[in-house]
Amino acid sequence: MKIKSSKATGRPVAKAGGTSGTTAAQASGLTPEAFLEEAVKERKRVLLMDHIKTIRTLRIEKKFTFRAIADWLCQRGIEVDHSAVYRAYLASIPEEDRNPFQDWSDVDEPGYGDINPKVKK
Repeated sequence: MKIKSSKATGRPVAKAGGTSGTTAAQASGLTPEAFLEEAVKERKRVLLMDHIKTIRTLRIEKKFTFRAIADWLCQRGIEVDHSAVYRAYLASIPEEDRNPFQDWSDVDEPGYGDINPKVKK
């Protein structure tokens, strides 16, 4: 494998097509067991779909815009943008309530509304 230096960082980088005897875990100095320990310590992901009743209440009953809903959630520790709120809202609409003249194929894809917002600690 040929090694050349990265212009941006000056660190050695492997040239494409080369083979290496080290894995990513070995390169970072962590064993697979250490990676597993870190994974176990990770906080459970909070999905925006977990808050869909709140989003629907603010949108339907309180007439909030998607941007206002995103701001409302951000003020309460859930960092999310209005696009993610909109996608989650669309994904929550039951099939029988959808406009039959619109294309809903992308909304029906698995995980469409499962946005993982950042939760402030």
